Amino acid sequence: MDTQSMALSGNERKLMGTLCLLIIFGNINMTMFNLSIPSISADFALTSSQVSWVMVGYSILMAIGAGTYGKLTESFSFRQLYVIGLILLAFGSMIGFFAASYLQVIIGRLLQAAGASSISPLSYAAVTLYFKPTVKGRVLGTLSATIALASGFGPVFGGFVEQYFGWRALFIVSSLSLFVIPLIFKYVPDKKHDRGSFDFLGAVLFSAGLALVLLGVTNYWFMLIAGAAVLLWFGTHIQKKEHPFIDASFMKNAPYRRILGIGFLTFVCNTGLTFTLPVMMKNSFHLPTSKIGLLMLPGAACAALLGSRIGGWTDRFGSSRVLVISQSLVISGFILLGVSVHLPPWIDALLIIILMIGFNGVLTSSSNLVSTTLRSAELGVGMGIFTLAYLLGGAFGPALVGRLIDLKMPFSVVYFTISLLAILTYLFARKANPSGSYGN
Repeated sequence: MDTQSMALSGNERKLMGTLCLLIIFGNINMTMFNLSIPSISADFALTSSQVSWVMVGYSILMAIGAGTYGKLTESFSFRQLYVIGLILLAFGSMIGFFAASYLQVIIGRLLQAAGASSISPLSYAAVTLYFKPTVKGRVLGTLSATIALASGFGPVFGGFVEQYFGWRALFIVSSLSLFVIPLIFKYVPDKKHDRGSFDFLGAVLFSAGLALVLLGVTNYWFMLIAGAAVLLWFGTHIQKKEHPFIDASFMKNAPYRRILGIGFLTFVCNTGLTFTLPVMMKNSFHLPTSKIGLLMLPGAACAALLGSRIGGWTDRFGSSRVLVISQSLVISGFILLGVSVHLPPWIDALLIIILMIGFNGVLTSSSNLVSTTLRSAELGVGMGIFTLAYLLGGAFGPALVGRLIDLKMPFSVVYFTISLLAILTYLFARKANPSGSYGN
C-alpha cells in the first residue's frame, strides 16, 4: 500500500479538525455537569435517583436524537443538521442558565441534548462517507481520542467552573459552540438528498417507551411494564412502516446487532463510572469538586495520546482483536476499583487510566466494525443507530447506579455490578467476528 493512499489530504485534515472541535463541545457538555450533581442535588433537595435525571434525561434525548439525526441524513445535508443542532444546544443552554427550578434545569438539559445529539452520529457517518478507506481507522481513532480527552477534561473543567462560579455557569460554556458554525459552512460538505418521510409516531413511541423504562428503574417498578408494552408496540409499528424510525432490517444483521450490544453495555459501564466516582469521593473522602475532576484527567490524557495509535492498530491488526483486548482492560479496571474503594484516591486515578484506554479502544474498534458490516447507502442511518445504542447505555448507567446508591449498596458492590456488565460485553466482543466474516 503506497504512502500517499495512507496520507490525509488537505481537505480531509480540515474536515477532521472541524469534526474534532464539534466532538469536544458535544462531549464536554455531556461530562462537565457530572461533578455538579451533588451541588444541584443540594440546591433542590433531591435524592440520588432524582438528580440522576440531569444525566439520564440528557442521555435519553441524546439517544433519540442520534437515531433521528441519523435518519434525517437521508433527507438533509450534514451541514444543515449540524447548524440546527448547535442552535438548539445554545438555546437550551440559555434556559438552563436562567432556570429557577429543577424542572427548568431538566428542560434546559433536554434541549441541549436535542442539539448535541447531532454531533456524534453525523461525525462518525462523515468519516465513513468522506474519508478514504485507507485512513478511516486512523480518523476514527482520532475522533475516539478526542472523545476520551473531552470526556476526561470535561469533569476537570466542570469541577473548576462549578466550584468558583456555580453550576449555572456551565450552561454558558455550552453556548460557545455557536462559534463552530462558520467552520461547518466552510469545511463540511453540503451534499443534498432527496426528501424522504419521517416516522413521527415511531419516534414518539420509542421516546415514551424508553422514558417509562428508565422511570421504572429509578422510581416506580410498574412503569417498567408500561415501558415494555410501549416498546413492544414500537417494535410492531416499525415492522409495518415503509420508512420506520429505526429500520427493522438492521436488526437482522447479526454482526451489526452484536456491535450495538457492545456499544450499549460499554456506555452503561462508562457513565456508571462517571456517576459513581463523584458521589463516592464526596461521601468517602470529602474531596472538593475540582479535585474530583483531576482524578479523571490522567486517564483521559493517556487515552487521547494513544487514540490515533489505537486507530492504527485496528487498521493493522483488525478491529476485533483490538476490541477484545480493550474490553479485557475495562473488566480489569472495574474489578480493581471494587477492591480498592478504601484506598487513597490517587489509586483510583491510576485505575481510571486502564478504564479510559479500554473505553477508547472499544469505541474505536466497534465504530470501525460498523463500517464493515453495512453497505455504503446504510452507513448514515447505521452509524446513527450505533450512536443511539451507546447513548441508551449512557442513560441506563446513571439510572442503574443511582438506584443502587439509593438502596445503600456499598460502592464496592456498585463497581462489581458494573464489572459483571463488562464481562457480558466481553462475551459479545468474543463473538463479534469469529471468522473474519465482515472483513476487519
